Amino acid sequence: MNRVLRLVSVVLAVIVFVGATCRRGPVQVTPVETMEIADEVYYHNVSITWDGSHYFTLNGGNDEWSRVNEYDEDGEFVTSYAPGIDGRTMFYNTAEETFYAKAYDTDLYTVDLDEEDYDSEEVGLFEEDQTSVGFTPDGKRAFELEEGTVYVYDLDEREEVESFELERVYNEGGYGQAIAACDKYLYVWGAENGIIVYDQKGRFVTEFTLPREGFWASLSWCNGMLWIAEDADAGDELGEGTWFGYKLKGLH
Repeated sequence: MNRVLRLVSVVLAVIVFVGATCRRGPVQVTPVETMEIADEVYYHNVSITWDGSHYFTLNGGNDEWSRVNEYDEDGEFVTSYAPGIDGRTMFYNTAEETFYAKAYDTDLYTVDLDEEDYDSEEVGLFEEDQTSVGFTPDGKRAFELEEGTVYVYDLDEREEVESFELERVYNEGGYGQAIAACDKYLYVWGAENGIIVYDQKGRFVTEFTLPREGFWASLSWCNGMLWIAEDADAGDELGEGTWFGYKLKGLH
C-alpha cells in the first residue's frame, strides 16, 4: 500500500510540474539603456554595426548624400565616409574583416570605407528593395521580413534556404519591413516603441516596450545590444539623430 501511495504521489507531482510549465508565461524582459550616440547624417539613421572596437552608423534615403559615421567604444565621433550607397542595413563580418550592406534594392554588397566605394556581392539575393535585413553576429545567416514572412539566407552559399510566417508584426509604414538578429533570436517591431521576440524558426518568445519610439529602419543588433534610433529626418543638410543601445535583461 505504501508503495502504491508513493507511486501516486510521484505521478501527481509530475502532473503538477507539467501543468505549471505549460502555464508559464513569456520571458520577462527589461530593456536597459546602455549606450547613446548622437549621429549627424543626411536623410535617415538606418543601421549601426560594431567591428570589435568601434561603432559604424549608416544613413539612407539618397545615394548622393551617403554617409557612414565611425565612433569609438564610448560613442565619441572619429570620422565619416561617403561610400555612395542608399543604405538600409550594414553589418561587419569579423571573421572576414568585411563590411556588408543592403541598399534600396535586392543586392548584397560589400563596402570599402577606405576607398569610399561599394560592390555588388550577390545580385538579387533579397526579396524586396525597401527591407532592412538582420545578420547573425557570426555572419552566417541573414533574415528579411516582408508582410509577415521571414526569408532566411545562407550567406556562405549566397542563397535563400527557407521562409516562415510570423504570428504577429507591426505593419504600419515601413515597420513591417525591418528585422534584427542576434545568435538566438529575431527582433521585429510590435509597435513604434514595442519589440516582439521570436526564435529563429519563428516561434514566439516574448515582447516588451521600449521607453521611446524608433525609426522603422533603425532596428539593429550589435555588440550585445538591441539598437533603435530617433531619426534625424533630414535632407541634403545634416541633421542629428540619436542611437540608443539596450541590454535585454532577462533574455541575455
